[in-house]
Amino acid sequence: MARSNQEPPLTVMGLGTHWDGDLTFEGRVRVDGRFEGRMYTEDVLEVGTEGHIQGELDVARAIVSGSVEGKIRVRDTLVLESTGRIQGHLDAAVVEIRPGASMDAVVRISGSTDEY
Repeated sequence: MARSNQEPPLTVMGLGTHWDGDLTFEGRVRVDGRFEGRMYTEDVLEVGTEGHIQGELDVARAIVSGSVEGKIRVRDTLVLESTGRIQGHLDAAVVEIRPGASMDAVVRISGSTDEY
């Protein structure tokens, strides 16, 4: 079951950590380090200002304050904060972009979570 965006992360991949591979998780996860690979969750992915993800994401919701490169699928809402950067392919139901954010991507926004 997806959790509220207000809950603290259950797991934090801290600054200085590096993960290379596949990751499937439940509960909210925050990435402040570097992740390369594929990630899947029915929950929330949060990318901190120092966080960097390169690869393929399939998540329910995402809050991006750092950088994400690759193929990104967000089944519900993506929030791109003012310090956030996205590069690649984005497929999302709803996207909120804060002033100052950067996006260089092929974008598909469905406007509804019903299709997922």
